[in-house]
Amino acid sequence: MLICVVNIIQAQHVDPSQNRSVTCRPFGTCEPCPVDALHEPFCHPFGNRQLMHCSNTTTPTTRPLDEPYPISPPPGALGETPAWQPCGRVPALERADFYEFVACNLFFAVVAIAISLFRSRRIEAHQARRLAVRIGLVRGGG
Repeated sequence: MLICVVNIIQAQHVDPSQNRSVTCRPFGTCEPCPVDALHEPFCHPFGNRQLMHCSNTTTPTTRPLDEPYPISPPPGALGETPAWQPCGRVPALERADFYEFVACNLFFAVVAIAISLFRSRRIEAHQARRLAVRIGLVRGGG
């Protein structure tokens, strides 16, 4: 445990001649957050997250004038740390949800139309029987 604390202290030591920064790059696609991680900030606002690989990059503050850009170490040279970032909606999931919504609406529409047709035929038959009794087409009864 003492070694871990010493490593943390050394990692936090800032050398004034060096600029420390972290560079993250996306790795993988946007995916839904698991239920136990929905409270995490990287799962807001849509409940999706994307894996990031972050690495420490150290660039000298003084560089030669003929060098236009600072030299960064190759990826993975200083070690990469996995992290999560929030991301927008997942198109495949949104498309599936949309089709599910349309299918449910079609099902409810078919059921409503079937009930309406059944009810209207039943009412029509009842009215035809009443009319037949009224004009005397049906004999008997009581």
